Amino acid sequence: MFCSLLNITHAHLAIAFALAVFSMPGTVFWLYFSGTLLLLIGLVKVSKGELPQMRGLEKIMPFGRLFLAIPLGVFGTEHFTNTADIANIVPRWMPAHTFWVYLVGTALIAAALSITVKIQSRLAATLLGIMLFSFVALIHIPNILAHPSDRFVWAVGLRDITFSGGAFAFAGSQMGGSGNVLVASRGS
Repeated sequence: MFCSLLNITHAHLAIAFALAVFSMPGTVFWLYFSGTLLLLIGLVKVSKGELPQMRGLEKIMPFGRLFLAIPLGVFGTEHFTNTADIANIVPRWMPAHTFWVYLVGTALIAAALSITVKIQSRLAATLLGIMLFSFVALIHIPNILAHPSDRFVWAVGLRDITFSGGAFAFAGSQMGGSGNVLVASRGS
């Protein structure tokens, strides 16, 4: 229907898509690839394992963790595709800037995968929240104090504090499983 509306064939659409993907710079391709891969893994996990048991508005809850995990996976991938620029953000007093960039990229990707598939997701989200909060304390607050009129510095700090809060909120939401059993057994 879409193709007939635009008066193009499926082959033309496929060729246009292939040209767009293969002419894309590698630094951009890997970001899209990681985000798409996490989305597909998450959609399979949610649709097969969680949605069938849920009712009503409860069905949107599993997508919240995908909205947390996918950008983190993309940011983690960016640590591998744009290493030099991200290494410039590492404070000068810390040694081995490239090592920290790769370590944080690995941690972001691991946390994104863990949260997406819900394997050790509470631990991953807690550690992620601590890591992002430490970025705010060690990097962003000193940068804000040094450059109070720089909106980019404020935006990056705000981004990391909100992702930290989201990670802590997700970790907290994963605590309800065993706690509810104890509350239910006391009441009966």
